[in-house]
Amino acid sequence: MERVDVVVVGGGPGGYPAAALLARSGLRVALVEEHLLGGECTNYGCIPTKALISRLHAARRAAAAPPGLPGLAEWAWGVAAARSRGGVEELLERSGVWVVRGRASIEGPRRVSVEGGPELEAERALLLAPGSEPHAPRGLEPDGELVVTNRGFREALRRGPASALVVGGGPVGVEYSFILALAGVEVTLVEAMPRLLPGMDRSLSQAVEGLLRGLGVRVVKRATARLARRGGGGVEAEITGLGLAGFDVVVVATGRRPRTRGLGLERAGVRVGEGGFVEARRPGMEAAPGVYVAGDAAGPPLLAHKAYHESLQAAASILGGTPVEPGPTPLVVYTAPEAASVGLTLEEASRRGLDAVEVRVPAGSLARVWLEGGERGFVKLVYEEPAGRLLGVHAFLPHAGELAAYAAHLIGSGATLRQLASTQHPHPTVSEALWEAALAALGRGVHTLRASRRRAG
Repeated sequence: MERVDVVVVGGGPGGYPAAALLARSGLRVALVEEHLLGGECTNYGCIPTKALISRLHAARRAAAAPPGLPGLAEWAWGVAAARSRGGVEELLERSGVWVVRGRASIEGPRRVSVEGGPELEAERALLLAPGSEPHAPRGLEPDGELVVTNRGFREALRRGPASALVVGGGPVGVEYSFILALAGVEVTLVEAMPRLLPGMDRSLSQAVEGLLRGLGVRVVKRATARLARRGGGGVEAEITGLGLAGFDVVVVATGRRPRTRGLGLERAGVRVGEGGFVEARRPGMEAAPGVYVAGDAAGPPLLAHKAYHESLQAAASILGGTPVEPGPTPLVVYTAPEAASVGLTLEEASRRGLDAVEVRVPAGSLARVWLEGGERGFVKLVYEEPAGRLLGVHAFLPHAGELAAYAAHLIGSGATLRQLASTQHPHPTVSEALWEAALAALGRGVHTLRASRRRAG
């Protein structure tokens, strides 16, 4: 039995930030990871996909031929993801975290056994951050070659497909469709709901769909797909309204599920709720006495930045401090322009009974916006009357993701339209679009000649 102060299960964004912080605070910390440090984001999702988008979009803006997919896949995973993962490994080593490789099993309230490794006892706390895994519906079971999830996307690109079926029109499916279309692949995107990105503002969904269609993506909504035949180097799928169609590869992006099954959480006194998510008391993220949870296992949205903050909340609680709620969680889709949604939509504000107004301002004429290729960009502000308190910010702009934290701070701090309008925004920057929207909402738009306005209800 190896005794430490804290055991962290999972080396992704829900686990490693807390492990590093706790170790640098003088605690003895063991982090158990059975696969790759950095988790899903570093090794399969956020980092390699953004690397792909960066290279492909730069080539498109330069009117150059897109890089070859096999070589690009090697760079995105072999260089970009590996460098990011190496950064996590170095951080943990320099922080003094004991990294234990192997599959963890919970044996008691603060006891963890590691397959092929030691048995650990946490004298102070146990942090659960097992992450999540792709979930494919029946009829779309992945084989890692012709039918893949995000885990097999690298191998799919290595084969240099000429055609692809992407199933699922959420952020992941949209980004994969964008990547493939930029690379010259013929893409069909199937979504069961009436619109793409159903969790985002409707105007953002429409803008992203228009962007994809402009790249030649065939978007099929209110539809499902199932495999009819696979083999011979391709796949035949049956799609609602289209019938049978053949593809070189099928990418399944229909959702994820937490990796909590078989972990033995009941032996730690932890309750697992609907969908396999751990029930936790926020903001301390405590799931049972001395047992904490962070990241995807703690519930949706399944986003790396949410996991980072929950990890730090748990660390603060373990250290005896008072965790602070991080405010609204931004949602960003990394197309070009990017779509960012923070806070409430007008419809959500209406359902909460708020006297809310939405103003939408075109931003394509602002210097930095059009210089970055955002001629069709716009910003929507949702605010409460009569004080003008900001409730939501929704933007379709180049680098909108860089504005999302700013928007989250404005909303979380209770900022008003007048405060946003009175803040000097550097010129030329994309951030001026938010300033213009606030001015337009107050009837004082400078570069905005037209703005649309809607009231809740």
